[in-house]
Amino acid sequence: MESLNALVVGVSADKPEIQQRFIDTFELTFPMISDTAKTIIDSYGARAVLGVTPRRTTFLVGPDGRIAHVWPKVKLEGHAGDVVQTIARLAEGAS
Repeated sequence: MESLNALVVGVSADKPEIQQRFIDTFELTFPMISDTAKTIIDSYGARAVLGVTPRRTTFLVGPDGRIAHVWPKVKLEGHAGDVVQTIARLAEGAS
């Protein structure tokens, strides 16, 4: 993502030790933030139905701090490519 001048950060309500197992299992190369109080999750409205379990959602935040794109209910297959394409498309429009 460096070539796109983008930073990827994961956020979950899991404790750090659970996140580390997830990082190791899926060989993630980006940092994860443990949000056990769900402060960040709630700020972005990423809780699931009934507010019990956070759903997988991707937010693309622009350099101005505003949300540039949202992918609700993420399915992992092909998602990274979609994100990269969107970042590239938005960067072209900003040039």
